[in-house]
Amino acid sequence: MISTDFGPNEKGSDALLALSLLFQPWRWRRGKELHNLKRRLKSKFFSLDTHISLFLTGRGALYQYLRSLNVEPGAEVLVQAFTCEAVVLPILDLGFSPIYIDIEEQDFCIDLMDLKKKYTPQSKVLILQHTFGITPKNRLKILAFAAKNGLHIIEDVAHGFDIDLFKNKRFNGAILMSFGRSKIFSSVFGGAIATRGKRVGDLMKDAERQLPNPSTWFLLQLISYKINAVIIHGLYDVYIGKIIHFLFKQFNLIVPEITKREKMGKFDSAMLKTYPNVAAIFMLEQLNRFNDVYQSRKAISNRYYYKIQPKQYSAYQNAINRFPYITKHRDSICAFAAKYNIFLGNWYTQVVAPHELDLMDVHYKNGSCPKAEKLTKLVLNLPTHISAAQAEGIIQVVHKAHEIAV
Repeated sequence: MISTDFGPNEKGSDALLALSLLFQPWRWRRGKELHNLKRRLKSKFFSLDTHISLFLTGRGALYQYLRSLNVEPGAEVLVQAFTCEAVVLPILDLGFSPIYIDIEEQDFCIDLMDLKKKYTPQSKVLILQHTFGITPKNRLKILAFAAKNGLHIIEDVAHGFDIDLFKNKRFNGAILMSFGRSKIFSSVFGGAIATRGKRVGDLMKDAERQLPNPSTWFLLQLISYKINAVIIHGLYDVYIGKIIHFLFKQFNLIVPEITKREKMGKFDSAMLKTYPNVAAIFMLEQLNRFNDVYQSRKAISNRYYYKIQPKQYSAYQNAINRFPYITKHRDSICAFAAKYNIFLGNWYTQVVAPHELDLMDVHYKNGSCPKAEKLTKLVLNLPTHISAAQAEGIIQVVHKAHEIAV
């Protein structure tokens, strides 16, 4: 089984670690690993004077950072279409107005010209998303525009990012990271905000301290996911894994990434929790092998770049989280690939995902971002966490499915 969405990062070592932690509940909520993870993230991706704040979810991290800004209710937050509820719902819950910016077709990130057109004096915050882990083509120009107009800047690298982008460099505003189950490294749940400066660092530290801990049942589900994902992946091709996966979902043994309340267009305050120590332990394990994983993802991204859909934009050759493939036959290709137990990704099937979300609830006006709306009908995501042989198999399956569809 190859899945872009379900447990792409989990290995046997993760499952064994989780199994051992089931019998060490005193390490679940608090421990030295929380401090070690912050130090590790700073040294690996940023600089030692960066402040890292950890939260149970990326959307919780975004919520806390937006709340820390000195921005009046009703202010505009500039955010791209072709995004998800995790970005938009915190904006709405805090009383801000999301202003949707169209995207560039090459990089699935903010269109600079549309940004300039939709900016108003009421615009106070800009969220610059690195979709699929692709560095925005006009990133420096967009950041310069934001700085010139006094916008608070949040670079959303939840999908992944070029690891040299912020290393030992100054940056303005904040960097939003996610450690969700389908991201480039995962503790099943988790998010972080990286900032510079004592004032904002102290505010975020206070936010961390004031949040409640996740429940014991939630932590058990989080730990079990690491074990269950490996079992299901290993047995899926002999059908047993498919049965186990179905039963686990039926009995709510797998925590959903998106809650029912969020699918209804409401921010779920149940996700406003502190980041547990057990998740930090999982993250440290993933970071131990991150260099190898990063190079492997880079090699697979290059393979797709040259063999399946050549692009002029060189950032597709980096270690991106998912490789976007544009086709008019997305649904038929996904169905054909599923016959081989290859489950391709679908970020995003509408301009604010998931598809269950009513776009009116998130204040999106149809027709306001035509390029984003067009791409949601054409894009499918190819996995990059796989081996070279598996990537070749996917390329062959996609080409064959395309020929049949045509």
